[in-house]
Amino acid sequence: MVMRISSIQAFNNGVNGLGRNYANVIRTQEQISSGNRILTPADDPVASVRLLQLEQQQAVLGQYKENLTAAKNSLTQEETTITSMVNVLQRIRELAVQAGGGALSANDRKSIAKELSERENELLNLMNSRNARGEYLFSGFLGKTEPFLRNPDGTYSYQGDEGQRSLQVAGSTNVAINDNGKRLFEDVSNANRVLEAAGVDNPALPTPPLPATTIPALPADEQRVFISPGLVQDNQAFNSDFRGGEPYSLVFVSGSEFRIYDGAGADVTSEVPGGGQIDPLVNGGNVINFRGMRFQLDVVLQEGDNELDLDNLLADIQPPALPGAPGIGTHSFTLQSAPTDFAVTRSSTNNSVAVVAPAGISNQAAFDSQFPTSGIVLRFTNDTDYEVYAQPVGPSSPVLATGTAAGPYPSTFTVFGADFTLSAPAAVAGGDEFGVQPQFQEQRSILNTISRLRQALESSPTSPAGNLAVRNEVAIALTNLDNGLGKVLEVQTEIGARLNLIETTETDNEDVTLVNKAVQAELRELDYAEALSRLSFQTIILEAAQQSYVKIAGLNLFNQLR
Repeated sequence: MVMRISSIQAFNNGVNGLGRNYANVIRTQEQISSGNRILTPADDPVASVRLLQLEQQQAVLGQYKENLTAAKNSLTQEETTITSMVNVLQRIRELAVQAGGGALSANDRKSIAKELSERENELLNLMNSRNARGEYLFSGFLGKTEPFLRNPDGTYSYQGDEGQRSLQVAGSTNVAINDNGKRLFEDVSNANRVLEAAGVDNPALPTPPLPATTIPALPADEQRVFISPGLVQDNQAFNSDFRGGEPYSLVFVSGSEFRIYDGAGADVTSEVPGGGQIDPLVNGGNVINFRGMRFQLDVVLQEGDNELDLDNLLADIQPPALPGAPGIGTHSFTLQSAPTDFAVTRSSTNNSVAVVAPAGISNQAAFDSQFPTSGIVLRFTNDTDYEVYAQPVGPSSPVLATGTAAGPYPSTFTVFGADFTLSAPAAVAGGDEFGVQPQFQEQRSILNTISRLRQALESSPTSPAGNLAVRNEVAIALTNLDNGLGKVLEVQTEIGARLNLIETTETDNEDVTLVNKAVQAELRELDYAEALSRLSFQTIILEAAQQSYVKIAGLNLFNQLR
């Protein structure tokens, strides 16, 4: 069988061969000029897919790099701000120690209070610091909300939330870039959680304990015995033991001996180290440690007093009428934990001059189970009806409850077991808002501790009672300031750990980036030596094909015709 090839077929085959050889040369030249081995996915489908994955990973690593820079800047600014706060708090602590000097005059205390006021303002400004983006550092997720607000009564309220913003800096690593002010400055353990007990001179008492409302208080200039506000020494014992038996009556049965009765009238003096024996004239002899609390008894001597005759000095002691009952003229103190207080703020956009004030807790169980720990917002929809929201309030915040506070004023209404009084010369207006934050005694904010100390220094007289009041407030402030400093330093340590994590992550990400680029280069970049050799070979083939085509194109039947 003879196969015949026509002239046109031979011509087309030659042209197609020339085109393929020329295309190979052009492709190799493009590879050399671009430096890339893969010009289209068809060049190497498997490598192209792998390159696409690596490029996506590289883009993610680039975003991580930006996040690391943002996180580092934010934490560095927070660390700097907290360092300034620590310096201010240490100075405030020095002022508190100085204010505890018993020889200070009223003017001396007021001078200390003035500097304390300046430091208080400085600390408030630092707590309301902003970052480079204009967001508040310590407001949690609410970066546009000023976190700390001074109330008209001199107390402070936290307006942010308990959130903590974070950024992803690696595949499975997120780093917090801020700390909310509630955790940092509000949730500070409070050493003073009992009501300040006033000294009283009791008449003959039938049985202990005598209700505090029936005990007449001595005039300040006649009172000889004072007891300090208790300081919590053991939080667990305070919550489980002290609160379980309150209110207590501390009753003197002689000038050097006392008894403590719990709320049921049982004598619990045996739980006090020393069995109820004291000696106020001996160093440390006037300290009472009881159920996680530490109290201090003080005897104020007046002119002509005989400090060695405490029985006659403190009271006219007579034998008790009944066993276990205090005698006539015995000093007595009522000891019990302080109730939850509330800080109420008015919105600056309120249309009325109505005022909402706390009136106590009428249903403790309802309050404990229903009242939001972050606080509530009362929003009046008209002149009598209101809605209750949990703080902080956002556009999608649900209504927790509704109620009515109608006149005549003052009008009392109850929200989740807590009573409030609405007073106004005219009706409240629709749209008025009031923020209510519970002030739990377990914690006391750093600013409120400083504010209490400053007010004590500004108002306390230089009398024996005034000196003791300042001493007691100083003791409370020093303990709470130490607790606050410990909290701030703890967070400062955490910030340092986060910055170390950022540095380590930056190094890891840079290593991964180098490996990524190396693999991309291996898959994409051209081997120039091989490509140049191939181009030379392809050029020779192309030239040979061109010469062959010229020869073959001349071999046709027409050239044989004569």
